[in-house]
Amino acid sequence: MSYDLWLLPAEHCTDSAAARAFVLAQDAADEPATPTASDLAADISAVNADLTEEQGFLSVTPLSGIGAAVMIPSPWRRIQHARDVLVPHAFAVDYGVYDPQLDMVLSPHRSVAGKVSTSREGTFPTITPDLIDRFVDPMKVDDFVVVETGAEVYIQSTRTSLEGFDVEYRAGSADQHFGTEVASATEVIGMMNAWLVSGGAGVTSQHSWTKIDL
Repeated sequence: MSYDLWLLPAEHCTDSAAARAFVLAQDAADEPATPTASDLAADISAVNADLTEEQGFLSVTPLSGIGAAVMIPSPWRRIQHARDVLVPHAFAVDYGVYDPQLDMVLSPHRSVAGKVSTSREGTFPTITPDLIDRFVDPMKVDDFVVVETGAEVYIQSTRTSLEGFDVEYRAGSADQHFGTEVASATEVIGMMNAWLVSGGAGVTSQHSWTKIDL
């Protein structure tokens, strides 16, 4: 069984339902690949071709486009590598990435450079508000989400109990690492989004922070 990721023009990535409907329509129409889809399929196939069979992230090769879409099957054990390759390749040509397993779409139009790391679904090589909402809201005890925009620059949260979340941010080095506690996922989501916009200044005025010695 493969893990599928679908690439499609970003204009159709307004939400997951629109992205899914567009790709399924392309698949049903079975039209020849557009030049962009064809080039994207060829470029990703070329990256995979340089890897050993064990390292390869494609279940089928070479890839081909279907109309304006590229439907990509990957071995489950290689999905992290697939994401790390597909997202930047897609974004570079104004394409988004739809994940039918998670029913989630990543669009270059709503992204910030960086990555989101999660305790349950690995790492995503971009940051979007949808990713933060998707993985913070259902956090269970001991789950974590880390939003990172650069080396030693991140905000992270771990759910510590049914009523509590630890939130920490680092501003470039270990001596600029601060933490606080909040009571809800909604607060965590708001803090992460504010931090994305304004860095530490976006969150320090709203909560009492303690310097953490690591």
